[in-house]
Amino acid sequence: MNYYWLDCPNCHCQVAVSVTAYPDRISGSVRRWSSDRSVNDGKKFEVLAGGRAADGSFPAPCVCGQELALPAEPSAVGGDRDENLRVTLG
Repeated sequence: MNYYWLDCPNCHCQVAVSVTAYPDRISGSVRRWSSDRSVNDGKKFEVLAGGRAADGSFPAPCVCGQELALPAEPSAVGGDRDENLRVTLG
């Protein structure tokens, strides 16, 4: 499983995306939350094999509908997480 952490440019929520790549698709889920915690929701998504760009990046929809561009290189793989990545809980 690969993980991505980013901010949505539309709803300004913090977003966590978890994905698993299969030969014919990418399957995953998006979870978002606002800094004041009034928003906390998520949804599943799939990207068919043809949806991945030549560089390995792919789109994932935020719960608000904004398309998020995820790079080929995830923020973390499996249980490994970059020490510089931290979510600040206010």
